[in-house]
Amino acid sequence: MLNILIITIPILCIVNVIFHLSYLLMTLLSLEALLLSIMFMMMNMLMVIEMNMPVVCVLILSISVCEASLGLSMLVKMSRLYGNDNLNILCMSKC
Repeated sequence: MLNILIITIPILCIVNVIFHLSYLLMTLLSLEALLLSIMFMMMNMLMVIEMNMPVVCVLILSISVCEASLGLSMLVKMSRLYGNDNLNILCMSKC
């Protein structure tokens, strides 16, 4: 059962990113869930081969924190400028 979840969660996150590409908040949440599921998969693989490498997990976690903070700052900037998080507005404002 756990193996099925480990496989399906990243696939669902990628599908969610593809379908909600015009909304920044949904895209950022899906990318965050994707990074956390990748970290979970790596931790499980490292446990199976009995290697203790917490540095890799900390590195991935710090990268996901940086991604989340940059995404949040972009979301705040967009909501202040345009009033929502719809990315289609950015394409129309360039015309």
